[in-house]
Amino acid sequence: MLKLNEIRGVHIELTTRCNARCPMCMRNYRGFDYNSGYPDTELTLTDIKRILKPNFLQQLDYVNFNGNLGDFALSSHGLEIVEYLVQNNVSIQINTNGSLRGPNWWKRLALPGVTVGFALDGLEDTHNLYRQDTYWNRIIENAQAFINAGGKAIWRFIPFEHNKHQQDQCRALAEKMGFEAFDLISDGRDTGPVFSRTGEYSHHLGENTFKDGVVPPVKELLHGHIHWFEQSKTSVPQDRPNIKYSCVHLRNKEIYVAADGSVYPCCYMGFYPGQMHHAGNTQLKEIVKENNALQYELDHCLNWFDTVEQAWEKESIASGRLYTCVTSCGSCG
Repeated sequence: MLKLNEIRGVHIELTTRCNARCPMCMRNYRGFDYNSGYPDTELTLTDIKRILKPNFLQQLDYVNFNGNLGDFALSSHGLEIVEYLVQNNVSIQINTNGSLRGPNWWKRLALPGVTVGFALDGLEDTHNLYRQDTYWNRIIENAQAFINAGGKAIWRFIPFEHNKHQQDQCRALAEKMGFEAFDLISDGRDTGPVFSRTGEYSHHLGENTFKDGVVPPVKELLHGHIHWFEQSKTSVPQDRPNIKYSCVHLRNKEIYVAADGSVYPCCYMGFYPGQMHHAGNTQLKEIVKENNALQYELDHCLNWFDTVEQAWEKESIASGRLYTCVTSCGSCG
């Protein structure tokens, strides 16, 4: 079991709130307003100081702010939290859509040891096809202010069919602006229809594979989506006993802290298993025990991790093998 004194990295979701409406995000269903059970919450500076005490910070190599649901810049105390960590000599990685706040706020974030990844999926004419409700020009302005103040920035680009032809242009612009790196993010985000907040069909990402190109009503698609999650414990996948695991929390000595203060081995498990519709949560909510670091000491919150490791030895999902581990980090070997 991972011990408190072994931890070298902490992955934190500061808030579940976000200004964007990305179609593949669990905050919505393909752009349509839908909350599958996640809480509307955030961690305050006081919360962070309780969870990450100064003596614990001395052993850390890094803190990574990259939420499952929310964006760092919408955190009420994000800047103050970063300042607290910098004062304790912690290296910080932040991933954000960069469309919130203004240049002066981003200048203040340009602190020693802080790296910010800006999600920029194309140029002005393509970026918003995925990053809905964000503003390309504002992101560019904020990123430039951060860079000009001495900040280390990374351009994070997800290649889609609609933007991949702009990759070289974006790379050239990143170099011109002073970005430290240009990263391609291929994380399995798929194709499909995109809807407005109220459910009107807007556009398609990738090829439209519906019969005759006719997209069903969003509520019909959403019903099938929810049904799949409810059936996920026993219906998929047909896993085999020889699956091997490359576990993030064992390899990197990292833990994940969700925006309600709950602690997990990794972000894949941190989709609020107590209430959220997410594949694997049916199993997880049965084994997660006393893991909220706002109620218990951090070392106590790690105790249930043993159950996770024991589940890897199970023969099937039906007998207790964790669906989340199988689909997120398992590979047949």
